Amino acid sequence: MEVLRDVRPLGRLKTIALALALPLMATACGGSRQAAPLRPEPTGPQWPIKTREHVDLWLHGFAMLQEDTARVPLFARGYRERMTVLKNSRNVYTDLDANRDRLARAIAGKPALVGAQFIALYFGSWEELTRAFEYFQTAEGDPSRASNQEAQGIIAFLAQQFPTPEDRDFARVFVRALGDESAKFHHDWWVGEQRQRSAALARADDLWQDQWRPALQRFLNHTQQANGDLMPSLSLGGEGRALPAGNGSQFAVASPSTPDSAEVLLYAFVHEAIGGIAQVAVNDNLTPVQKRNGLADQYGSAGLVRGGAILIERINPAAAERYARWYLAQAGEAVPSSNALAALAAAFPMPEEMIESMRRQVDIAFGGI
Repeated sequence: MEVLRDVRPLGRLKTIALALALPLMATACGGSRQAAPLRPEPTGPQWPIKTREHVDLWLHGFAMLQEDTARVPLFARGYRERMTVLKNSRNVYTDLDANRDRLARAIAGKPALVGAQFIALYFGSWEELTRAFEYFQTAEGDPSRASNQEAQGIIAFLAQQFPTPEDRDFARVFVRALGDESAKFHHDWWVGEQRQRSAALARADDLWQDQWRPALQRFLNHTQQANGDLMPSLSLGGEGRALPAGNGSQFAVASPSTPDSAEVLLYAFVHEAIGGIAQVAVNDNLTPVQKRNGLADQYGSAGLVRGGAILIERINPAAAERYARWYLAQAGEAVPSSNALAALAAAFPMPEEMIESMRRQVDIAFGGI
């Protein structure tokens, strides 16, 4: 993975995340048989909304370490600054603060470590995640040193993201620092935030299950994102973290703070759910030379924003204008009182053939043609 530019590299983070999933998938038999998935396919309601403290903690750690210069920020605008002020006001100093410069230098020196943001999505709890890293560190990243097949699969999975001794050292320090961050600050803060946002999340859940998700379900089925977990995350804004995986998809998206802002959950979801279609539209309309010159990254970032607008306009045209205003604000652009979709198109320009490709694919997904 190359250095993150001022525009989001479409699919690059997701490509890394999906590659990491391979050792977790059940395959063949015999000595080469891999471990079963850590996260079983969800049962019950389709796309339930779930709060996940360990996912928030993991993403919080990266938000506190990364320099975020993406056009649509990788984390909620001003998140690190707000957390720093809050921790200082409480006289809190943790191992994450003590090791911040060391960990930030590691990420700056090897940007592929940014892909580790997705790891928490593969685990059901902080206890599962830390146990996996204990296996990994004890075996020094070597699956052949595992005591059983399940541990072997977990170690192989983590070794893809942390292949070198330096990478393993980063993981060791980071996981330990997050544990201290949780004990001294994040857990109590997170519980308080969930309490304050309970009405917002209840409103979002009602709208999601009664209106938005049913309206999107045909599209989700067609794009192999039929079911999964939808996780509102306190550290995220316009950029979510998505692992599309059929009935076991995992999406972390922005968390609404008030009932009136419940719709941001839908905005962030469609931005992620359109990812596969946007990637096809971009790749099919660029030459190899253009891709080597970085245009795939440039248009890929715009494709998620513009494609999300196409998708939400399909199910709720009025919401599409509000979506456009929200993403303009996320990108630091002026937000007009009207014609926000036109302003969004100007702020995130794309060749018309890419836009038309996304429209055709969305039509097909909804059964329009």
